[in-house]
Amino acid sequence: MITVCKQHVNQGLKMIFLPHIQPIHNEEKLTGDVKCQVCSQNADYKLYNFERQRRHKQAI
Repeated sequence: MITVCKQHVNQGLKMIFLPHIQPIHNEEKLTGDVKCQVCSQNADYKLYNFERQRRHKQAI
């Protein structure tokens, strides 16, 4: 997962495989701990990969 500000959403989406996006809640923004990984400003979105559940292999 990476975090980005509104200005860097497109750039962030290009950095990850199978991108998904989720807004950062106001409570998280108030802590000031969530920064854009491109410019270090406060982040507005979380960008992450979505992986489907892998098939369970049967034991032999």
